[in-house]
Amino acid sequence: MSNLRALMDLSPLRFLLRRPDWGPIGIVLLAFSLPLSANGQQPPELPGSGPLVRIRSASQQKDKDTWHLRGNVQVDYLDMHLKSDEATYDEASGEVIASSHVVFDDPQTHLVADEVHYNVKTKKGWFANGTGFVHPKAKPRPHVLTSPNPFYFRGETVDREDEDTYIIHHGRMTTCQSERCGWFVAVRDARITVDDKAVSHGALFRFLGIPLFYAPFMVDSIAKEPRQTGFLLPHAGTSTQKGYIVGDGFFWAINPSSNLMVGLEDFTKRGVAQHGVFSARPSEDSQLDVTYFGVNDKIFDPTLHSPSGPSVRAAGENIFATGHDDDLGYGFRGVLNVDYINSLAFRLTWSPFFTQAVFSEAVQTGFASKNFDAYSINFSAERYQDFLSFAQVAGNSVVIQHAPSVDFDAADKQILNWPVYFSLESSASELGRAETGLVIPSLSERLDFHPHILLRPKEFWHFHFTPTLGIRTTYYGTSLDPNRTPVSRLLAELGFDLRPPSLERVLGRTYFGRRVKHVIQPDIQYHNVRAHDPESIFDIVRYDELDIFTETNEIEYSLTNILLARPDKKKGAQAREIFSLRLAQKYYFDPTFGGALVKGITNVFDPTISLTGFAFARGQRLSPVDAVMKIAPSTRFDTEIRTDMSPAGTGGVVDAGISNNLHTGQLGLSFTDYFVNRLPAFSNVLPTPTAPLPLGPPAHLLHTLVTYGNVNRKGPSGAFDFDYNITQKINQQIIGQFSYNFGCFAIEMEWRRFDLGPLRREDAFRVALALANVGTFGNLRPKERLY
Repeated sequence: MSNLRALMDLSPLRFLLRRPDWGPIGIVLLAFSLPLSANGQQPPELPGSGPLVRIRSASQQKDKDTWHLRGNVQVDYLDMHLKSDEATYDEASGEVIASSHVVFDDPQTHLVADEVHYNVKTKKGWFANGTGFVHPKAKPRPHVLTSPNPFYFRGETVDREDEDTYIIHHGRMTTCQSERCGWFVAVRDARITVDDKAVSHGALFRFLGIPLFYAPFMVDSIAKEPRQTGFLLPHAGTSTQKGYIVGDGFFWAINPSSNLMVGLEDFTKRGVAQHGVFSARPSEDSQLDVTYFGVNDKIFDPTLHSPSGPSVRAAGENIFATGHDDDLGYGFRGVLNVDYINSLAFRLTWSPFFTQAVFSEAVQTGFASKNFDAYSINFSAERYQDFLSFAQVAGNSVVIQHAPSVDFDAADKQILNWPVYFSLESSASELGRAETGLVIPSLSERLDFHPHILLRPKEFWHFHFTPTLGIRTTYYGTSLDPNRTPVSRLLAELGFDLRPPSLERVLGRTYFGRRVKHVIQPDIQYHNVRAHDPESIFDIVRYDELDIFTETNEIEYSLTNILLARPDKKKGAQAREIFSLRLAQKYYFDPTFGGALVKGITNVFDPTISLTGFAFARGQRLSPVDAVMKIAPSTRFDTEIRTDMSPAGTGGVVDAGISNNLHTGQLGLSFTDYFVNRLPAFSNVLPTPTAPLPLGPPAHLLHTLVTYGNVNRKGPSGAFDFDYNITQKINQQIIGQFSYNFGCFAIEMEWRRFDLGPLRREDAFRVALALANVGTFGNLRPKERLY
C-alpha cells in the first residue's frame, strides 16, 4: 500500500454479511464498531516506511490509486492538516483536491478556501478564494507599534510555492481583524514570504475604506526584526516658522548587518533638508550609528542677528555618530561619539527639542583602551567646540583639540603585603586651543605624570584613617607668557580621609509594617597642594580639567543621615534606603589658592568646582554648604533635593533643585525645578580673555513630563512636556503628544511650541498613522515620542 495509511471507514454490516456464521458475536461487534466509525478513530496502523499520509472521513471509496472521501474529511501529512467536506487523494502523485469549506493549517499559516489543489510531495498548491493569515513573530521594539494580530491576506487565488512562500492574485493584506474598521492594502498580486516580507504590485492603501495612496510597487516587512529595501511611507506636517513640510525616504538593507536610510524634506518657507541614517552591526561586539541632517536655508532669519551685523541664515548641518567595538584586537576596546554642528544658529533653528536647541557645545571624541590587571592604556582624540554666539563670524567659538592623546594609568595596587597602595596617572598629548584674543601655536605638547601612594592602616577604635601622598608634574610646550615659552608645573599633594565610626540604631517600633534603621556617617577629608613655582600656574593654557589645579589648603567635612527599612515579617528581605541627607562643606585655609584667585573674573579651579560644580570662589574661606536629600518611600516614587547655600552674609543660595518621579499604573510623572543665582550672561558680543564676564539675572527653570500608557497598549495614551522659564516668564517649550491604539493601527498627533525669546518662536503640528508590525505614515517618528 506504498506509504499510505488510510483510516478506512468500511461498513461493519457488509463485513458481517460476508460471515453469517458469526451470529450474535457479529451483532456485538457491530455495536462496538459503530461509535468507533462515527468518531473517526483510527485502527491499528498498517506497516509502511517514510512520511505517511493519514486520511479520515465519514465515507471512503478507492478507485485504483485515487481515494474519494466525503464527510468530515481530514488529511494529515507531517505537520500539515487539511479539512473539508469532500476530497480526493491520489496515492501515486500525492495530489489532494478538496472542496467545500476547506481549512488548511501548518505551523506557519492558516487558510480557508472554497477549493484547494495541494500536492503533499511537492508541498505546492493553489487555493480558490483563499483567506488566511501568517502567524505573527514581530519582536517588540521601543516606541514602535506592534500587535499580536497575524498578518491577514486573501485573494481570488492563492498559490503556495513552498512552505514559506505564497502568491496572492487580486487580493488584500492587513493586520486588522476587520478591514472595515481598520486598514488594508488591495493588490493586483503579491508575494508573501513567511517571516520575511510581502512584495506587492498595484497596491492601493485604504484606511477605514477610504483610498489614501497608490503604489505600483510596495514592500511590507513581516520579519521578526523588519529590514527591507524600499521607499518609506511619505509624511507631511506644518510649522509656523518653516511652513508646510512634505518628505519621503528610501531604506536600503545593504546586508544582514548594515542598512542606510536617506530622505528629503521640503520646508516651504525655508528650503530643502537632507537627512540620512547609517547603521551597522558588524559583529555581536560592535555597532556604528551615524545620523546626518542638513538644510540649505534660503532666508535670512531676522531673529538671528548680532548687534553690529546683518541677519544670518540658519543653513548648516548636524552629524551625530555613536559606535563601539569591544574587540579591536589585542584586548583593545574602541568607542566613538561625534556631535558636530557648523553653527549655533543652525542648532537653535532646527533642533527638535529645547534641551538640544540651547546646548552650545559640540564634542567629537574617539578612543581605544585596554585594561590588564590593574593597568589601563588609552589612545584618544577629541575636538571640543563651544559657541559663544549665534553670529556667523570668525572667532565666535572656543575650539579645543586633543590630537591625539595617550594615557597610561594604574589603579590602586598593593605593594608586597604592606598596607601601602600605589596608583599612577600619566598622559602625553598634542593639544590646541583657538579663541578670539588668544595667540598660541595651533598644536602643542603636554606631558603629565602623577604617581600617588595611599596608606590603609588597620582601624583604631572603629576609626578609619587613610593618608595619601602624591606628586603631579606637568610639562607644557607653550604658555600664556608673551614669548610663548614652555612652562612646567610641579605640585605636591598631601591629604587624609578620616572616617569616625558610624552611629547606628534600630528603632524600637515598626512603621507601616517595616523595621527601620537609622545610620549616621561622618567623614573628614583634608587636602593640601603646594606648587614648586606658584607663578607658573598663571601662564598655563587651559585645555581641560587637568589644567585647573592650583595650590590649596582645605578641609572638607560631611555628615550623612540614612534611614533603611525592610519588611518586618518577611524573612530574607533586603533593607532598602528610604531616606538620606548629606551635608558637606569645605573650609579654605588659603582662600586665594596661592594667589591664583583674581577678583572680578570668573575663576574655575578644581578646589571649588569639585564640591558644587560652580565656580563660586570670591575669596571667602567657607564654601557653600552642599546639601543632598533623597526620599524613596516606595519603588514607585522618589524625590531628590539638591542645594548649595553660601555662608551667612555672602550671597545666600547659590543653586537649588528638586526632582520627583512617580510611576503608578499607567501614569508617570517627572517634575524638576532648578534655580541658579546669577550666571555669567550669554551675549552676542564676544568677551575678551581678560575682561570679566557680566553676571546676568538668576536662572529659574521648571520642567514637567507627564505620561500615560504606552503606544502598544490599546486605547488612549499620551504625554505632556513643559519647560517654563520662571525668570523670564515664558514657556520655552511645550509638547503635547496623543495616541489612540485601535489594535492594528494607531492615530498619533503632536503639537509643539518653542519660545526662546527673540531667537526662536515656532508652533509645529505633526500627525502620523502607525500600522502595527508594518510602519508609520506621517512625520511623527517613533524615536521622537516622549513615552
